[in-house]
Amino acid sequence: MKKLLITGASGLIGRSLMKHCHNRFDVIGTYNTTDYKPDNSVLKKLNLTDTAELEQCLDAINPEVVIHTAAVSSISGCEKDPKLTEEVNYRASAQLAAFCVRKDIRLIYLSSDMVFNGVKGNYSEDDEPHPINQYGKSKYSAEEAIKGICQNYVIARLNLVYGKGDAVKKSFTDELLIANWSGKSYPVFKDQVRSPISLNAATRAIRELAEGNFEGVYHLGGLEPINRLDFAKKFISMFHLVPEIIEEADVPEELQGIYPMNTSFDVSKAKGDLKTVLMTIEEGLDLEYGKPQVQ
Repeated sequence: MKKLLITGASGLIGRSLMKHCHNRFDVIGTYNTTDYKPDNSVLKKLNLTDTAELEQCLDAINPEVVIHTAAVSSISGCEKDPKLTEEVNYRASAQLAAFCVRKDIRLIYLSSDMVFNGVKGNYSEDDEPHPINQYGKSKYSAEEAIKGICQNYVIARLNLVYGKGDAVKKSFTDELLIANWSGKSYPVFKDQVRSPISLNAATRAIRELAEGNFEGVYHLGGLEPINRLDFAKKFISMFHLVPEIIEEADVPEELQGIYPMNTSFDVSKAKGDLKTVLMTIEEGLDLEYGKPQVQ
């Protein structure tokens, strides 16, 4: 089996990939702050911003493929510390790309719908990004670096990921479940449109992109654009949760002007190229919370 390195392996996407790639790859994951014991795989500590440490890691593992999930991802956190955001999300990613070229490693880079300003929605891979927050700017800078450096690469832009995860940072739907169990209200932004994708479907699509000969940019999202509030209401209705847990909220003052309102995706390219099925919201929620996980 090919050797696969997954950065950010203790995050929501990273843990899911570690769990569901081990029967297709010889998997090694890296983490920076959160250690855990994955089944059937190895986990190593790595500071991505240390160039020497990063190269030593790649030399020691010698992977054929890298899936790069690690990032500073909090919108507000990135605004508060733009220097760290640039170092981790942009500079470390560009350095990783350079090492991948030098060592003939295939690179799958996970980017975000936040590279768009959210004015028009239904964004395709051909639409020009215009990020309006530090997180989106850092991800787009990394995308441009990878395009300029690599040939054997895929940039996979993810939309809002929901589902049953194992990471410390919970998905949107898991946070709603926790609020339901604890009897606490959960603030949900209104008028913010996304193309939610289940963790299960996202994992399978990324795994397929890593296994195949795909190249370029792919948008990974669900089949239905929906605002976050209506999505929360649909989830609560499907699973008979307490409706009162939802607290309709406006985007906080500190995020106004930097939080794009409609970053929904046109997923025609992924639907046409991939065997992985992209789903409606009901199908995805049923898969995450009502059916077995990835086989």
